[in-house]
Amino acid sequence: MTTEVAEAIETWLAQFAEAALQPAEVEEFVRSVDDEIIAAIPEIAGDPALIEDLHASTRAHWRNFLVGVCDEFRLALPPSAIALSLSIARRHLDINVLLKVYRVANKSVFRYLTEHTRADAFPEGVPRDETLILLWLRAERWIDESIEQLIDHYTGERALLAEGAHARRAETIEALVSGAEPTTAAEQTLGHKLMLWQTAFVLSAPPEGAGDVPFFDVAVQLCQQLGLPRPLTHLTGSRELWGWVATPDEPAYDLDRVADTVATLGLHLAVGRPTHGPAAFRASHLQAVAAQRIGLRAAAPCHDYRAVELVSLLGDGELTRAMVRRVAGPLLGRGKGDDALRATALTYLRAGQNVDATAEQLFVHPNTVRYRVARLEDLLGHRITQDAARLEACLAWVEVYGGEGLV
Repeated sequence: MTTEVAEAIETWLAQFAEAALQPAEVEEFVRSVDDEIIAAIPEIAGDPALIEDLHASTRAHWRNFLVGVCDEFRLALPPSAIALSLSIARRHLDINVLLKVYRVANKSVFRYLTEHTRADAFPEGVPRDETLILLWLRAERWIDESIEQLIDHYTGERALLAEGAHARRAETIEALVSGAEPTTAAEQTLGHKLMLWQTAFVLSAPPEGAGDVPFFDVAVQLCQQLGLPRPLTHLTGSRELWGWVATPDEPAYDLDRVADTVATLGLHLAVGRPTHGPAAFRASHLQAVAAQRIGLRAAAPCHDYRAVELVSLLGDGELTRAMVRRVAGPLLGRGKGDDALRATALTYLRAGQNVDATAEQLFVHPNTVRYRVARLEDLLGHRITQDAARLEACLAWVEVYGGEGLV
């Protein structure tokens, strides 16, 4: 290869990297690669938090690679890639899960590069085959060296998890969450009374805000603010902590008291329903996880499963969205007063179509409620009590997720 050709290739690579670093192009790459990884690895496909870790890792990997693609090779392993390897280790998943992520990524990256380096993308004097080979060799070296370093992070974390009481504690929690019966031995291992009322929570950070969050300290602080005792906690990933509070009676708490604290820290708090009985530890946890999944899309810093149970069961799939459009479509306007109309409709239905109770909750005059109900019925084209349960469910869904993209 002549000096002129080598220089032309490096110039083209710089142009390719600049174009590929555009946000829309980066997100296309992440979607393309991660869709294949998720389809190939069920352990990741079934874990929303792990999927978010994967997206953050792929995005940071690609950006770092593109930034340095024209320089002398120097691996810049992004923290989010390390975080993914630690999350896989902390879930006690086999190292093959980590290795398969990069095996699938290897093939997917090559396919992506091939599809995005068509012959017409190369000016005269820049040989496509030689350029593609050079680009691929650099990407392959990046992936290989990343795997070597991430194996060390994974095995180091597994070694820590395997040590003594910490390992027994983690295994006991995971067994209970999987459905094991609570025992005296389990209580002794955890230092946690399993036959009292159980209130589970999940404290999590977004991929871009995980950093060095002191999850344990924050969990204790939030419980204190809510008037709850010190929790049992279990760190399950680089940006997620599970917790349980045991109380002799059903606890009373208001998440609004900690919403500002949680929002300031850039975190999300999801709380399960206080539950009593042999299956309480697991049941409340599953509810907290369901509330956390809502938090992946909804903007609020805190979600109490008791308030979002119906929305959680509805999910966020295509059929649910279609139902919301069909049933509540005329009420999804974004104009002035539309929010008040929706709030009135939902409060009225939740209050059992009681005008006075609705007015009291909304701090308005009963005649205002009557006027708004009449307006709602005009928009719907039928009485608001017709198919009331379905309408209430749809409006509750909009209350949590918002109406973005529905109209």
